[in-house]
Amino acid sequence: MNSFLKRVSNVLAGFACVVLVLVMVLTFADVVGRYFFNAPVTFAVELIQLGMGLLVLFGLAITTLERGHIAVDIVDSMVPPMVRKIFAGIAALSGAAFISLIAWRLWDRGINFYGDGLATDVLFLPVWPIVMLMAFAASLAAVVALVQIIRPPVEHTD
Repeated sequence: MNSFLKRVSNVLAGFACVVLVLVMVLTFADVVGRYFFNAPVTFAVELIQLGMGLLVLFGLAITTLERGHIAVDIVDSMVPPMVRKIFAGIAALSGAAFISLIAWRLWDRGINFYGDGLATDVLFLPVWPIVMLMAFAASLAAVVALVQIIRPPVEHTD
């Protein structure tokens, strides 16, 4: 199960890299067009907004898998290992709950956007497919977080 989650997380991270490059190229083209040719890319803002949402959520699964989220570990050095395990369990449980909440709301918004026919302002692209991709990525990150509740981190000795 863990190797499967690792492979899928890496694939999503690869997609995040592709999206990042596309956002960078589009931003560059928009800036060059705006300041050198007085002709900005008119649809740049909406594509960058959609791309940034995909970028964050495509990277969420690998970040969760590698336990790369921001953590404040001031107390960790002052408590015994058993308390650190309890803290890790609470952190994994709360992470899984919050990521699951994000995934659930994204699925709900994607379904609503599909029904409403919401589209971008300039290109009139439907928004729901992007939101569904984001919901899928968040759902995978939620599964990773749930697996981490069962499989606590390996204790490192410094």
